[in-house]
Amino acid sequence: MNEMPESLSVYVVDEMPEPLRVYVVEDSAIIQKLLASAIEAAGAEVCGCSAGAEAAISELFVLQPDLIVIDISLASGSGLDVLRALQEHSLVPGAVKVVLTNHAIVEYENLCRRLGADRFYDKALEIWQAVSLIHKLAAEKRSGSAAPRSSDAAVAVS
Repeated sequence: MNEMPESLSVYVVDEMPEPLRVYVVEDSAIIQKLLASAIEAAGAEVCGCSAGAEAAISELFVLQPDLIVIDISLASGSGLDVLRALQEHSLVPGAVKVVLTNHAIVEYENLCRRLGADRFYDKALEIWQAVSLIHKLAAEKRSGSAAPRSSDAAVAVS
């Protein structure tokens, strides 16, 4: 009989945690590519991308990402429509929602925050702060230290 020696232990290999899953709501192909590169460089994954509000809302419900980056100005609809739908229907309650926009005025920031955005960045001046947040959340998810929550951060893009 081939029996396993008593001195041999069975090791359980811990599975690698799933990467941070990011959904991008952005109509600019250039910004989509920039964000996709930053997301991948952070060790996270782009789980979806949409240039329109309606498609984003449908996909977000199905995909349940950890982080949503939202632009206010979209090819169809607006990022405000996305935030409103997410809030009214509790579609992705645990996701961090970040607004990244060229419409970085106090009125839009206040409205986005009332609609559930965790963070609000000026696309022209603060995009690297949004990228830094992505890296931070991806590292936290990899380490298992803290699962992202919408109260921790959110990004909207316009």
